[in-house]
Amino acid sequence: SRYTLSVSSRAPSAADRSNAPLMIGHAAAAYLADNVNAGDVIALGWGRTLKFAINELPRRPIARTTVVSMLGGLTHAQPLNPTESAWEFAEKIGAECFLLPVPVYADRPEQRDAFMSQRSVQDVVFRARRANIAVLSVGSFSNDSPIANYGFIKPSELEELQAAGAVGDVLCHFIDAEGRPVDHEVNRRVCAYPLQDLSDIPNIILVSGGQEKVAVMRAALANSRVSVLITDEDAAKGLLNR
Repeated sequence: SRYTLSVSSRAPSAADRSNAPLMIGHAAAAYLADNVNAGDVIALGWGRTLKFAINELPRRPIARTTVVSMLGGLTHAQPLNPTESAWEFAEKIGAECFLLPVPVYADRPEQRDAFMSQRSVQDVVFRARRANIAVLSVGSFSNDSPIANYGFIKPSELEELQAAGAVGDVLCHFIDAEGRPVDHEVNRRVCAYPLQDLSDIPNIILVSGGQEKVAVMRAALANSRVSVLITDEDAAKGLLNR
């Protein structure tokens, strides 16, 4: 394999592919329970699989830990929300929690720039830059993906992103097959940790799987220094059988 991951966890194939996020989440919870230590600063992404991982994580206070959300939140309350995920993770381990107090997508690029320049937002981004662990997932263009279902990106914009070469998203930034952000206004409206700075975080844990995620997982691995991949057997085979 051309992927040089120092650690890899793998869940077996799910008989029903819709169960893959749950199985991967369970494996991720076990990994995090064993590998989050006192004093860690954890920068957190979002996604259904991460939500399952947090749900499965045992409640055990870990001293001097901090959880920092890497994304703005959803203005319309939803079961899956970056801010809720960060808060729930922090509660499980007794950590301090810092949230980005902005929507995940601004209406216009100039509005996004104004949001991200706020002192409170810059403080949270600064804390995320000091993280020693980042826990991320990736999103695809499947019909059941949160981005497709939550309505903050128009269907026409999703079509334009695919036409521009996007294979999915990392931290709500849409990337091409080489892991580079595509040139589209949607990427200039996202309120999130800068994608180009991800590699400054020393330990990146990617938690994702399913056949529909193989292309975007491959792209994320190509352009990020992922050290731990937690996925399912089907996705692992897809990554290796290019």
